[in-house]
Amino acid sequence: MGMTVSGFDSSSISTLFSSLPGASAGNNMMAGTTAMLSDYYSIRNGSYHKLLKSYYNSDASKNTGNKTLVEDKEEKTFEAKAKELKTLKEDATSLLGAANKLLAKDGDSVFKKQNVTHEDGSSSYDYDLNGIYESVRSFAKEYNDMITSGETSDVTSVSNAVDRMRQNTSANATLLKKIGITVDTDGKLSVDENAFKSGDMTIAKSLFQSQGAYGYQIATQASMINHAVVAQASSGSYTSTGSVSMNTIMNSYNSYI
Repeated sequence: MGMTVSGFDSSSISTLFSSLPGASAGNNMMAGTTAMLSDYYSIRNGSYHKLLKSYYNSDASKNTGNKTLVEDKEEKTFEAKAKELKTLKEDATSLLGAANKLLAKDGDSVFKKQNVTHEDGSSSYDYDLNGIYESVRSFAKEYNDMITSGETSDVTSVSNAVDRMRQNTSANATLLKKIGITVDTDGKLSVDENAFKSGDMTIAKSLFQSQGAYGYQIATQASMINHAVVAQASSGSYTSTGSVSMNTIMNSYNSYI
């Protein structure tokens, strides 16, 4: 018994190919004509195409319900990419928000001096150290999350932006340390509450409020990542089966937001 391939067996395949002209020198003209007509009708009704497709693709893509393994793999790839882009966008947006809070000026500035009541009940016109610390702590957390999600991204503009964040942080490590913020070997931040609150707030203000300073640089990179994610989700890409519109990813990406 011949091996069955999606409804056709090897005998069917042999018969099909043996009917082609020249397959047998002993065929007479009538037999050859009959075989050619048989081939013609096989092509016309689609069975020839189905047989060839089944024969050559039997190992490459076995059917699983209404989807092939290739289609299922690509769908999972799109889903994974959509989730990655969602995480990157969320982290970049959160970091940008935390950085912008520290960058805010005048009445919205966390560094504005005000009447502050101390633990001993006394009051003075000074910085709200608790408020500034919480803002810096939040910034450090969002920064670390962005480093984690962005460092393994295969989106070049994202990984480049993360590298620039690390470089900016390294370049400011000495000043950051003076206000209780340390940089570990992975380029992530750690804030010591007591050291920060006893540090020089003019240094903190220069780091997070000055135009072009550390906080501004990190906010810029976060914004670039945000734009890069949207651009990636709406651009073109390629898969193993050829050109595929990134609309598929964009639709999945939007469903997660």
